[in-house]
Amino acid sequence: MITQRWSDRRETVAWERERQREREIWAREDEARTFEHRRQAYVEFYEAVKALARTAYNHCYGFTEEPELEEGWQSDAFAKLAQLQFYADRAVAAAASAAYGAAWSWGQFGVHDAPDDPSFYERQQKFDDAELEMLLLMRESLSIPEADLTLPPPGYSYSGDQGGDEGPDDES
Repeated sequence: MITQRWSDRRETVAWERERQREREIWAREDEARTFEHRRQAYVEFYEAVKALARTAYNHCYGFTEEPELEEGWQSDAFAKLAQLQFYADRAVAAAASAAYGAAWSWGQFGVHDAPDDPSFYERQQKFDDAELEMLLLMRESLSIPEADLTLPPPGYSYSGDQGGDEGPDDES
């Protein structure tokens, strides 16, 4: 009887250990799935907001035939923003909303075929700044390391003197 009782205790402990291991495995799998959904939402939104900005740019530069943007021109980016907001932390969600808003207002309030309009460059700069902020936060959220944080991401130049040499994106 004593041997049976010890055996039952060992089995109970082994069973609990096995259940704990399974819970840890499930938690890691859930975390990996959530990370993958977050990564996908970030990438899809980033592509959509870049397309939104490209549409605004083309509209304001006169690369489009119609003087008005077509109805629903922002719908894809807006849908991707909603998905991103589900998976993103608050800082990334706020930055993504700001980038979307800057791209949307650039197209919505931009004048067709008027690239010399000063508001064109103001809106473009507002989008560029919001996009850069969003991109940096997304990369940080996904734990993508930066080799040198003093350098801007490719395709950007920081405004003002950052103590570095002028790059190809800087105007002199």
